[in-house]
This record gives sequence, structure tokens and C-alpha cells, in this order.
Amino acid sequence: MAILELRAARGWSLKQTADTFLVTSGTVTSWMKRINEQGPDALLQLREAVNKFPDFVRYIVQRLKILSPAMGKVKIAETLCRAGLHLRVTTVGWILKEEPQSAPEDAAPCTRFVTANRPNQVWHADLNTVPTSAGFWASWLPFALPQCWPFCWWAVVIIDHYSRRVMGIETFRNNPTSVSVSHFLECAIHNARAKPKHLICDKGQQLRCDAF
Repeated sequence: MAILELRAARGWSLKQTADTFLVTSGTVTSWMKRINEQGPDALLQLREAVNKFPDFVRYIVQRLKILSPAMGKVKIAETLCRAGLHLRVTTVGWILKEEPQSAPEDAAPCTRFVTANRPNQVWHADLNTVPTSAGFWASWLPFALPQCWPFCWWAVVIIDHYSRRVMGIETFRNNPTSVSVSHFLECAIHNARAKPKHLICDKGQQLRCDAF
């Protein structure tokens, strides 16, 4: 089946297909005649059933149920339908009955820890969007509105891990640049008259570049 799929995609003739895979033209012709066979004994079979959803669909459904236990299978199906993923309610029900997917066994656990023993030793920095009353109500197109003013604010917050004190907060009309975030961090250090030994942040594009 993989050979015939490649032949259709490339537009090869019988002879071109046979020469590429070192078979005869008659062999390819016999495959074409048996393409409609059904059942487990069929010569040409797909690698997985066409009605089987990929693993990420199961992950999304299970995570929605874990994060929002009040959501039933009907609500989950309606929510995913807005995102363009059409699932039957019964399909969502069967997925919820399955065992949640676990991480691969060979995945190495993270063994690095950063502990704050005093104030201004460990800071957390993060960016997030805060929608206004006219803001976006869904995070996917075509229902999402541009993530900028007047639909939302971009907020940058720095918190001290030890004291849970907010060391600084700043809002932006648009997605801030790395230079803007760096300037905000410099102001927070200046106002606190202290520089953290560790700064924990996510993998946002502003926080994962040489400028920052």
C-alpha cells in the first residue's frame, strides 16, 4: 500500500514504479487489482485503521476531563468541534474510559532543583495575556481575536519565590519584545536593590534569546 500511495503522489507509470522498487510491471498491476480487498487477509492494508484517531486526540480529550472535571462528554465534543476537531459523543465516552497515556519509561526525570532559602534568591518571571471585556473568547481561529489592545493586555510579572512578593508588574498593549522585557527586569532589580541568583522563566520567545 505504501508503494501504491507513493506512485499516486508522484504520478509514476507502471514501469517507473516497477523500476524504482525492482519489481516487474505485472506485480504492480496485480497490486492494483487487489486494492479493494477487505479483511485481515487482504494483501494491501493500511498501517492503522482509518477510523482510529491519533494519540494526541486521546491526550486532548483526557486532559480536558482532568483539568475540567465538570465537563461531560457532550461538552467536550462541542468544545473540540469549535476547534475544528469533530468527534462523536460516543467516541469521547470511549476515550474517557481508556487508561490515561503515561510518559515513556525511558524518559529521564528531571533531578535539578532550585530552592530559595532567603528573599531575592529565586525569582519567577512570566508573561500572560489578560483579555478585556471585548477580548477573545476562544484561543483558536476563526473565533480568536488578535492578542493585542483593545482585546487584551500583555502582562509581565516577577515574583520572589521565598516571600511570594510581587517584585514588579508591567502591562503592554502588544506582545512585548525581548528588549522591553529586559528593561522591565532591570527596573525591578533597581527598585528592589537586589539581584536574584536564579531567574526561572518559561520558554517564551522573549525569554529564550541572546538579548534577554
